[in-house]
Amino acid sequence: MRSTIVSISAAALIIAAGLTPAHARLQLSISANGSTFTCFDGQLSCDVSGGANNLLTIDQTIGGAFAQITLATSSFGAVNELTLSSANIINESGAPIDIKLLASDTGFVPPVSFIKNSASLTFNDAVGSPASTEQFWADAAGAQGANPNNTPGALLATVTGTPLTNPDSFSGSLTKPFDALAPFSMTEGASLNLITGGSVTGFSQNMQSGVVPEPSTWALMLIGFAALVGLAARRRSTATAA
Repeated sequence: MRSTIVSISAAALIIAAGLTPAHARLQLSISANGSTFTCFDGQLSCDVSGGANNLLTIDQTIGGAFAQITLATSSFGAVNELTLSSANIINESGAPIDIKLLASDTGFVPPVSFIKNSASLTFNDAVGSPASTEQFWADAAGAQGANPNNTPGALLATVTGTPLTNPDSFSGSLTKPFDALAPFSMTEGASLNLITGGSVTGFSQNMQSGVVPEPSTWALMLIGFAALVGLAARRRSTATAA
């Protein structure tokens, strides 16, 4: 169970090589039973990836919660993105536990008018556990989250699931309005409630920013579409006459 999954870690390192240079500080926090583990991108004592905008940790036990291969990544530009995932999270504490995870970065590129928030996970041996949640925040003021447990800005979305079968999964995707004309921050968090021996696999959170086109842009798009339709009609008319 505690052996490193080589293929997943190798894939994470490949992802790291292809990301753009860091704009700010990508941070990760995991806490359980009063113990907290924190790490920031490039911190040699905990980030094993060595890549910019990529924070990779392997085999961390925090307050009886074992987290195997936890990955946080961020990218900046026309589409800003923040992702948090983990291969395996297990309650080894001997009692029910609430495991909290947070990932955050700042300096995301404006403008932005909406953010798409997606979440998924699979419960294993967890029937009887209380509901778990995955949540998403964004801050137009650009404050740093996950430092170690702060979640600045507006709460955009919450995805909730309770294990009723073994295994059991839940997922969700919600697009929410969010306006920023200056560099902004995004934060992802999860509260995973697990009975003894319960685990979560396939844990993932993702945020993607976007911009709704201005009315003038919509008008230009409609004009262009109408011109294409007219051109196609003329071509058909010419072909029929010939």
